[in-house]
Amino acid sequence: MKKEIKEIKWNDKNYPKLLKNIKNPPQKLYVMGNENILNDNCFSIIGSRSCTENGIKTAKQYAKQLVKLGLCISSGMAKGIDTAGHIGALEGGGETIAVLGGGFSHIYPEENRMLFEKIIEHGVVITEYEPKQEPSGKQFIARNRIISGIAIGTLVVEAHYRSGTAITAKLALEQGRKLFSIPNQVDNKYGVGTNNLIRKGAILTRNIEDIIKEFPFLKSKTGKETREKMDIPAEYQDISKILGTETIHINEISKKLKLDSNQTSAKLMMMELDGYVEKLPGNFFKMKE
Repeated sequence: MKKEIKEIKWNDKNYPKLLKNIKNPPQKLYVMGNENILNDNCFSIIGSRSCTENGIKTAKQYAKQLVKLGLCISSGMAKGIDTAGHIGALEGGGETIAVLGGGFSHIYPEENRMLFEKIIEHGVVITEYEPKQEPSGKQFIARNRIISGIAIGTLVVEAHYRSGTAITAKLALEQGRKLFSIPNQVDNKYGVGTNNLIRKGAILTRNIEDIIKEFPFLKSKTGKETREKMDIPAEYQDISKILGTETIHINEISKKLKLDSNQTSAKLMMMELDGYVEKLPGNFFKMKE
């Protein structure tokens, strides 16, 4: 694809229709990549720049699952969770939209230049700022309204108490979009923001099914038939064999795996996020039907 900057104005056919409905939408966008996907059903994945390895893994997994449902992933191409969301979409064979806080002459962060190039090939990068405009803190805050505004929903993976992520989440709610948040341990600084969002009305998100049930049109693309055709990944085979068709307590699973409870809990959480197991009251688990 030829790398050229295009301008999309308010009345152009490729201008994102959802974006027209927000407060103070940009009058024009500068675009590199496939502008035809700007009106595809899009879902935003956002979170802290400073995040955990588990947060990165979780963001990638959700992105992979969502693109398999036919959704495009949008984010801000920042370090941490944003980057993981973009990479997960690309690794899942899907498309992704990156929204910049400056012009195309100043890709930020610089270490994401290679990711920027990949997104241009397999998605689109957009900004409301002219090519020579340098990024700034104020502009990063302003671009958040676009990240949430082009999406039907926004998922927050990890967030500190005060962050740009909280601003984007607030904007999503103000724009009438569905906001999803992954719960975390109460003493984990990376989860303070996500837990606060749930308290304020964000949809508690334990697995991909919690997102699917909020959008009826996605139900036709998933369900038991799809899961039956999915092979259980190698890293989950041990727990899959232990559970079989039974419901088993986490302590018993740990004993059979010869792992401590924290390691088992982490593995079960990832299986739950991927839609392979279901957690029941009392720390019992079973394979999802």
